[in-house]
Amino acid sequence: MADFVLELDRVTKRFGDVTAADDLSLQVAQGEFCALLGPSGSGKTTLLRIIAGLELPDSGRVLINGQDVTRLPPYARKVGMVFQNFLLFPHKTVAENVVFPLRMQGAPRERQKERLAWALKLLRLEGLEDRYPNQLSGGQQQRVALARGLIARPALLLLDEPLANLDRELRKEMEVEVRRYQVELTTPFIYVTHNQEEALTMSDRIAVMAKGRFEQVAPKLEVYTHPTSPFVAGFVGHSNKMSGRLTALDGSRARLDWQGVEIAVPSPARAGVGDRVDYFVKCEHMVLRSPNDPPEPELANRVPGVLRDVIFKGPNADYLARLDNGVELTVTDAVTMPSIRRDDPVHVAWAPEAGQCFAAAG
Repeated sequence: MADFVLELDRVTKRFGDVTAADDLSLQVAQGEFCALLGPSGSGKTTLLRIIAGLELPDSGRVLINGQDVTRLPPYARKVGMVFQNFLLFPHKTVAENVVFPLRMQGAPRERQKERLAWALKLLRLEGLEDRYPNQLSGGQQQRVALARGLIARPALLLLDEPLANLDRELRKEMEVEVRRYQVELTTPFIYVTHNQEEALTMSDRIAVMAKGRFEQVAPKLEVYTHPTSPFVAGFVGHSNKMSGRLTALDGSRARLDWQGVEIAVPSPARAGVGDRVDYFVKCEHMVLRSPNDPPEPELANRVPGVLRDVIFKGPNADYLARLDNGVELTVTDAVTMPSIRRDDPVHVAWAPEAGQCFAAAG
């Protein structure tokens, strides 16, 4: 038995002058939920299509359970797929849509009946067997698409932004359901999305993509808290970016001249005094303080400004502070600051190690 259900071995795919997949390698184990996260045009859907057999790579290999399937057609790969637009047959009932892959495989009628009952129960579609897609809600249609993808018990299930067309509340409900199905089945899921909230909610591991490359592949908490590139630091979560030149290095910390304000930052790799760096701090890792509040040694960075606006977001709010150097920072915190109002003087404070510092490109 292979150690990994899916192995990508230096996969490359070009479309003219555009490299959609650039020497990509990835391994996915049994029971793992792996998200391919990135903006439009990052190559994530192309990579999913290569895994599915809908695109042929220019070089590299795709292995499923140790077998090289690079040149095999989709139906020979034991892979299921769920699309963004569901792609249900409008003239077929729920039962006919769900059982379709087994009929295409020529499975015996008893096996079709048994698997259909299993899939309908798993996806909570019992009682809807005779309905047509136009008689279903968006969530029910999505569950039908999932049932169709799972009924043949694939070695691997590929999902291409399957929740993108659902409204926000239904999408959040389906995030929990999809994760529950995956944990129950232990089938590896490869989930393409540009929505970082989806990736963080459902996945075990995230492969962050940009311009056809993997920027970082790691457990989701590691990607969120310890990004390894400026792209990941800026793309995953909501961060304040501060750019400037290093003025001093002192062990694990450095000093950064950030548009006339000197702040402490972690010493970046491959950067020295005088070099430009980018420093990213997540909005929730900063706090607002009144100018009269005493200094806190653990919050070594403390810069003065004025509170310009408060954007209410339910249990949390974004506090927008305009600093004395003219830059605006966003602080995300619970709505527990009634004493600080718009146009009040404030201090924005944070620990230097709350963020990541990278040598600036170029």
